[in-house]
Amino acid sequence: MPGPARLLLGMEYRGDRAGLAVYMAGMLFGATVDLLALNPNPGPGPAEMFERFISWNGPATC
Repeated sequence: MPGPARLLLGMEYRGDRAGLAVYMAGMLFGATVDLLALNPNPGPGPAEMFERFISWNGPATC
């Protein structure tokens, strides 16, 4: 079951999966910058970050 934040984002972006993907890509970028600044040691890999921020949204349809 998705967490509350994912459910709220799904409701907010209902019918605009492409918009949600763009928003989450920005969040992924910001999180990556923050992780590198706070902890330069190896943290989550690219695949884990993609899974956390992008893939749960599913494919955007136009």
